[in-house]
Amino acid sequence: MKFSFFLLLIISFVGCSGQEKTSNKVFEPITLVNNIQFEESKYDQPKFSCGFLLKYNADTFAITAKHLLKVIKPDNMKRLVLNGSVKSWSLYPLDDVGRSVKTGKLLNEDLTESLDAKSSYNEDWLVFSIQSNNAIVKPLEIRTSPLNKGEKLYVVGWTRKMEGGAQRVYEFEYFKTIGNRILLKDLVVPGQFGGLSGAPVIDERGAVVGLVSNGTVDPETDKKYFSPCSISGLASFLDALIKK
Repeated sequence: MKFSFFLLLIISFVGCSGQEKTSNKVFEPITLVNNIQFEESKYDQPKFSCGFLLKYNADTFAITAKHLLKVIKPDNMKRLVLNGSVKSWSLYPLDDVGRSVKTGKLLNEDLTESLDAKSSYNEDWLVFSIQSNNAIVKPLEIRTSPLNKGEKLYVVGWTRKMEGGAQRVYEFEYFKTIGNRILLKDLVVPGQFGGLSGAPVIDERGAVVGLVSNGTVDPETDKKYFSPCSISGLASFLDALIKK
């Protein structure tokens, strides 16, 4: 497997161009964007990529992509730990900026995990506890049944050039899974994928199966596919967390 690890979805996805298109499929408001405030204000990101809320058992968590921290961080931030570098992290709907979700603890922080290690992005997610929630968005639930080849999946969010308006819906077809990467075929996609990192990938009924991460080369065809990170690793992490 060959992975391109981090800038891919923040800047652009190679090979995608053309006029902006969206799917006719409609979902309730579910997606948020990140507002990251650093101790060093020059790194602040008031509107940076996407995230969503996840309902798991009796709890609700805030989720976004881990690889954001590979791109926007001070030089002295080397490990998967926010304390000392990040002042606050919140999320909000781009079409309702007055309502936000304030995160609490980064639950998957890890003093041993280097932000420079490519291997650390195999599980490309951050999971936060929630300190307060004033956003009117629907928390998603994880799909538990297997994906079927050819079924439609949807990415819901905003690209980096969008300054407002309702969440956009993009349409894909499930091809295959390699490890923890879901390889998708494009059906109705944006001209550029930049800014969708961390956005939820959901099925027809709105159950989440993954989050936008990067691209993967299929070793059988040597073709590069848009490949969100599967939600299964996050589910396993939360199961272990709950058992503690």
